Amino acid sequence: MTRPARFATSRALQTANLIALLVPGAAFGALCLAHAEDARFAWLDPRRGSWQFWVIAVAGLAATAAGVMDWNYHRRGRRVVGLRERQVEFAALVFGGVPLFALMAWASTAPDPRRLLVPAVATAVVAAVGVCYDEFTFHGRCSRRETAFHRVLTLGMATAWLAWAHGCFVARLVDA
Repeated sequence: MTRPARFATSRALQTANLIALLVPGAAFGALCLAHAEDARFAWLDPRRGSWQFWVIAVAGLAATAAGVMDWNYHRRGRRVVGLRERQVEFAALVFGGVPLFALMAWASTAPDPRRLLVPAVATAVVAAVGVCYDEFTFHGRCSRRETAFHRVLTLGMATAWLAWAHGCFVARLVDA
């Protein structure tokens, strides 16, 4: 692949990664607003004292902000991200993040989400493996600042996912 072609491919993956980073939070907010009066989402209603909503919102916002700061850090050329690393990040999003978000949406709207617990956990593991592979393979040379972005991003998303899993599979079924 020629240098201009590699640059164009890397730029396209960079943009796709930013979009993939922003979509879950935006979709979560839209779903919460669209289903605010739906009884299946009572466990996510902040008016009813849902701690899960606030943990998801705060951890998700922190993770998204860290991801955007990391994306901007690379965009400004502070550390060049190679095509292979972009491909691995994209694969982690496509094979882990996107299916996980789809399962989360399905389980959140399903009358009985219990049958989706194992697929959701398995898909979360696939996403975690992709993130770990990316971190261990490509991020050994990161600055402290960039490492902080990565840690806030991954811990924020993990915290938000755990709050969602508790709300969807525990609180929702206990209150039913």
